[in-house]
Amino acid sequence: MKSVLLRLEGPMQSWGTQGRFSIRDTDTEPSKSGVIGVVAAALGIPRENDVMVERLASLSMAVRVDREGRLVRDYHTAGGGLFRGRAHSVHGTRDTVVTERYYLADASFLVGLGSSDGAFIEEIGAALANPKWPLFLGRKSCVPSSQVFVGIQEGAPEVAIRVHPLGEVTLTTVRLVIECGAIDGAVPRNDVPLSFGLYRRRHVRRFVRTEWMEAPFGSSVEGV
Repeated sequence: MKSVLLRLEGPMQSWGTQGRFSIRDTDTEPSKSGVIGVVAAALGIPRENDVMVERLASLSMAVRVDREGRLVRDYHTAGGGLFRGRAHSVHGTRDTVVTERYYLADASFLVGLGSSDGAFIEEIGAALANPKWPLFLGRKSCVPSSQVFVGIQEGAPEVAIRVHPLGEVTLTTVRLVIECGAIDGAVPRNDVPLSFGLYRRRHVRRFVRTEWMEAPFGSSVEGV
């Protein structure tokens, strides 16, 4: 197995899995749907290409939370007023609709995606290093502040995120969120994408477990 490592870091991120129009949530770490979206953009895969989306969704995933960040809420409005000279309606109402949108500020994550198909992992790594489309951290307004592609390593994602050095941030322990089977203590997440198609988005469930790891970490795995 090979794993590709991604650094997801920026002023603002948002990884919603449960929100609807009026309240847009964010999880405390990247969702699988969001990470697959990042990779799909790098590869230039259209949202209607369900075959490739499912192939990407089959990758195993692990996350290391290097910096938790802080939750912030954005006061946001939609609708009301005129658009091209006509009343602008949202969900059937012409009134201004107030929404709440949540973000993670100043967070930093190391994400590993793994597969037994080493050539596919190499292809993903090359695309992340030279993406076809712009990359963003959950929402288009959330741009990365550093290079997303970190490197490729032999082994499973859990191993890759454990040995990669923490860098400049000094912590005694960090949180790991690791994809697993339906074992005792595992938590379900409904964030595995089957389709990103407009008006037909579909997700299925996976399970994750949370662990804590003490510093220091192993040697660098940067580069291919």
